[in-house]
Amino acid sequence: MALNGIKGIMSILFPLITFPYVSRILGRSNIGRYNFSLSIINYFILLSGLGINAYAIREGAQIRDNRRKFERFASEMYSINFGATIISYILLGILLLIIPKFQGYMSLLIILSLQIGLKTIGIEWLYAIYEDYAYIMFRSIFFQLLSLILLFTLVRSESDVNLYAVVTVMSASGCNILNLLHAKKYCKIRLTKNIEWKRHMRPILLLFAMTVTVTIYASSDITLLGFLCNDITVGIYTVSTKVYSIIKTLLSAILTVSIPRLSALIGEKKKDEFNTVAEDIYKTLLTFVLPVIVGIIVLRKEIVLILSGQEYIGAASSLVLLSIALFFCMGAWYWGQCILVPVKKEATVFKVTVVSASVNIVLNLVMIPIWEENAAALTTIIAEGISFLCCYLQGRRYVEIQKIKIILIKIMTGCIPIFILYIFVNHYFILPMVINTALIISVSIILYFVVEILMKNEVIWDIISRRKTIQ
Repeated sequence: MALNGIKGIMSILFPLITFPYVSRILGRSNIGRYNFSLSIINYFILLSGLGINAYAIREGAQIRDNRRKFERFASEMYSINFGATIISYILLGILLLIIPKFQGYMSLLIILSLQIGLKTIGIEWLYAIYEDYAYIMFRSIFFQLLSLILLFTLVRSESDVNLYAVVTVMSASGCNILNLLHAKKYCKIRLTKNIEWKRHMRPILLLFAMTVTVTIYASSDITLLGFLCNDITVGIYTVSTKVYSIIKTLLSAILTVSIPRLSALIGEKKKDEFNTVAEDIYKTLLTFVLPVIVGIIVLRKEIVLILSGQEYIGAASSLVLLSIALFFCMGAWYWGQCILVPVKKEATVFKVTVVSASVNIVLNLVMIPIWEENAAALTTIIAEGISFLCCYLQGRRYVEIQKIKIILIKIMTGCIPIFILYIFVNHYFILPMVINTALIISVSIILYFVVEILMKNEVIWDIISRRKTIQ
């Protein structure tokens, strides 16, 4: 788990290092062109993968100690994946020829499409089944560092957007060639015609349908911005979504590590303990999510300027909207993944996701031509809000959160000093922006925790008591 956690941290740190450099070198238009092209290719990566990754891990883990049986299963998964990849490339080729919009993005789309095939031969599910996290981590870090060197060496001007695409392909998928060679350690994988279609395809396609819905829900904003607006608009919105996705990844760690425990408690029929743990997780989530949202709103301009520069300052407004969406997003994730999934209500979560995704797409089509990137952010709030409300109404049947109003008052009281500190520092201190921002963030964290301790926020007191126990 620790090695997998390090890999996750690296996946967050890497864009934090590269994006400020790339956004300044390539400029808004080229960043927009790149991200629009990537959003298109991601749909074809999804198609080629079907639902094989999740299905292979779930089923393969049960037979991994039976070499002969596992080799047959692994070859079947690889063959299905390979066939889907061929179909994906054929469909992409057709669309590249018939959609006029793609003509101006042809080179980028072709370069980024290499990820489709590389993803297939990467057979990541094999290493997840055997929990070979050490190999995954060291391999990923090596290629990320190599990509970092190539990025600063090769990408030096606005005209280097194609080189940037090559570097990102190497970072994301270059190691997958090694994966196929390294797979011999566990089993021999080969293409086969002998596939148990009836056994595999139904669950694979069900998982694929769920993944498609989530992906469309997450990626449709940039895709529609690319079609309905221009590259500059996509480039500006990319800054907001980059911050949004990084913060969401960090906060989701609170929930991700809790799901196995909640599932186990449900399996053991310990309903009271399930309710207690679920309540603690929700209060912990709120304790950290709300001050982060306030911090983003207060420092919106500084975040954009430090991350990407003055050219992208227009992203500040959409960043505020996406920070608000963060509250609903994390709430929906909690009630959906932590509560409804463990009690085996996956179908409900799927239906809610379909509805939210549909609303998001329809509203984007109507509003983006008018308000551009701000419309994309606003529709995210609405869609996430619907998802949160629906999951909450279903989830509260299984979990009852006590004294939620009281803890919300405590948290919001702790957020007040963040506003006051921002005004005070900017009025009385004349410091470089980076130092100014770092000062506000560090002091805000201290003030927030002090206020929460004084307000007797049970989450903070629990953290303090645990630290004392460890010491």
